[in-house]
Amino acid sequence: MNSVSDRKNRPNAFADRIAGFDDPSMGDERERDIILRAYTFGAVVSTYVFFALALVFAVLGAGMWSVLIVLGSIVTSGVISGYCKRENVDFSMAMARVSPRRLIVGNIVGAVFAIVWVGAIVFHMSEGYPLIDVEMGNQTMPGAPPSTYSIAIGAAFGFIIALTLMTISRVRKIKQARAEAAAAAYIEDED
Repeated sequence: MNSVSDRKNRPNAFADRIAGFDDPSMGDERERDIILRAYTFGAVVSTYVFFALALVFAVLGAGMWSVLIVLGSIVTSGVISGYCKRENVDFSMAMARVSPRRLIVGNIVGAVFAIVWVGAIVFHMSEGYPLIDVEMGNQTMPGAPPSTYSIAIGAAFGFIIALTLMTISRVRKIKQARAEAAAAAYIEDED
């Protein structure tokens, strides 16, 4: 009976087992905190490594295949969001409270990556050969649009739309967090 209630109360028990949270290697509370911070840092570095790898692929001529690498790097955020949701934590609310400096740095790094990545793909599509030719097979990109400017303009437009939607979402979440904090403070005052 106890194990059934534990499973019911721990929706992420399998994920915790995979990550080793209940493993003796996690040590005491201080060591556990450091290890969890290290895992978090590792996940962030891993995402940037995937972006860099996608950029290398685009520069070497496998630009369209690099889309798969970029999509694969999104798995990290999906797993994190799903874990939080199963534990009844609003991850999007937590992300809305990200410090402005961290948000700006992240957006700048993302923008630089996107510009260079799309630029490498556009160059390959327009010229018919990659920036660095390492003989990866087919040198021409079939179905290239007549105007490569349309790809660059479309990518820039898409980036602006994504940035605008993220900003709107963040502002809404910040307002929601403030309202929840005010409601909690009001309830505490009544007690």
